Amino acid sequence: MGREESKEQAKEAAREKELAAAAKKQAQKDKVWEQGAKDTSKTEEELARDAAAKARRAEAEKQAAAEGGKPLPMMKKCKECGTKYNPKKPCPGCIEAMFGPAKGKK
Repeated sequence: MGREESKEQAKEAAREKELAAAAKKQAQKDKVWEQGAKDTSKTEEELARDAAAKARRAEAEKQAAAEGGKPLPMMKKCKECGTKYNPKKPCPGCIEAMFGPAKGKK
């Protein structure tokens, strides 16, 4: 009988542990829902600005192709210093900060 009682006690303890974990998980979900989800939708102004930038970019590429030149490189914003740079070359702002101004420049 001791073995059967210990099995029952172990099962009961496991059930209680599962219920406690479920309650904790539900409390966490409720807390998240109370705070609300992050709004990731773009405003009309941001959408218009993005569309205008794409249109300017397409026009510049079309003009460069008509002139027989190379298309303009896509500029990226540096995470360190915030300047825009050609991603095929190192960021000039960061290089200047590390090594000082280039020779001939002040």
